[in-house]
Amino acid sequence: MNFSMGKIRAKNRPYRFLLLGLASTVALAACGSSSSSSASATSSANSASQTNGPASGTPYVIHAVLSETGVASELGTPEAQTLKALAAYENTQGGINGHPVQFDIQDNQSTPSLAVSLSTSLLAHHVNVLLDGSYGATDIPVDGLAGSNGPFISDLAPTVRPKAGSMVFRTGTPMQEDFQVILNYLKAKGLTRIAAITSTDSDGTLGWTDLQSTLAQPQYSSFKVTAHQVFDPTAVSVATQLSVLKVSNPQAILVWTVGSPFGTVLQGLSSLGMGNIPIFTSNGNADYGLLGHLSSVVPKSLYFIGEELYMPPSEIKNAAVRAQVQAFDTVIQAAGGKPEAGYGLAWSAGSLVIGAIKKLGIQATAPQILQYMQSLNNSAGIYGLLNFSKDNHDGISTQFMHIFHFTGTSFQPVSHGGGAPLTSASSPS
Repeated sequence: MNFSMGKIRAKNRPYRFLLLGLASTVALAACGSSSSSSASATSSANSASQTNGPASGTPYVIHAVLSETGVASELGTPEAQTLKALAAYENTQGGINGHPVQFDIQDNQSTPSLAVSLSTSLLAHHVNVLLDGSYGATDIPVDGLAGSNGPFISDLAPTVRPKAGSMVFRTGTPMQEDFQVILNYLKAKGLTRIAAITSTDSDGTLGWTDLQSTLAQPQYSSFKVTAHQVFDPTAVSVATQLSVLKVSNPQAILVWTVGSPFGTVLQGLSSLGMGNIPIFTSNGNADYGLLGHLSSVVPKSLYFIGEELYMPPSEIKNAAVRAQVQAFDTVIQAAGGKPEAGYGLAWSAGSLVIGAIKKLGIQATAPQILQYMQSLNNSAGIYGLLNFSKDNHDGISTQFMHIFHFTGTSFQPVSHGGGAPLTSASSPS
């Protein structure tokens, strides 16, 4: 574990020549603005502008605690891979004002207690920035470690709910907005009889709470929940719960859980002959590796909520966002990944933190980073144009959120931003 500025390992070098060609692409997308001036730390790097050549100074270390193993490894493994690729990419462009970026990554094994233990140890060494992953069960208890003076925590799980003005930011779409877009799409399709199955962990329980509050809004009064069932995420079968849903004769089913438990639900749907019912779930399950392992039980009508990063760049209207997605696609594919949740969450969180340190200097404190982040407006990223404030620590708008149909090999957009169906897209059967 490296708490100081050590050496960058040579394993980042294979990306170098490809990434040098991308520098101009991302430079075009750097149109985010800050509504207030940000304090600068007293550092020799503060007066330095972005270096054009490869970074060669003392590395700046950013710590991350991720779920590389365990039930959330479908997210944690690509997140770790992404941070390494992102560091290599940034370092071809000068790193942080000449200082190479280095991510120090530890595995919390998808265990909340271990996540807290590892993070507490980091804080004892006065770490002021922490990337926290990879799902709600591990992220939420770590968030409790953040005080008024830090650390600044960027959660790689959209299920968390940062308090206004707190040191916690989250990456990805909030579930309230997820459900708005899903319900907008279903309503337009005339599919208003819905059932839900949710896990008993934080992802599922918070999801069910947010679905209920969204359904309570007047514009969704035509919906009827035919049945709702819960299950232990460690269960090996959910046949009993799904049988209840089947009898209720829903037009669509919302499955709210992440990772391995999602596979348990798909297996149950297949065994009960429910594969023709349209299934909607979060983009936490929009993982090519996970879906590849489940290919024999993936229903033909499987839909995900997703953002610009899932869109073909040619179909993204905003030029700055399109440039960001193009760069992301190129780097991640060169690293052996694909545009999907695990890669996107880490890329967005890592990029925002690096951008803040570039602006403030390597001696930036957690409160300074928080102030800077809360002032960002129209900042182009792979999730769209982000607008943060004291009360908004995710910055995402439903304008950049779409419904995608998984065809078995790719994610096909079937809605505009906000959920209005595309007229030429495939419809739920």
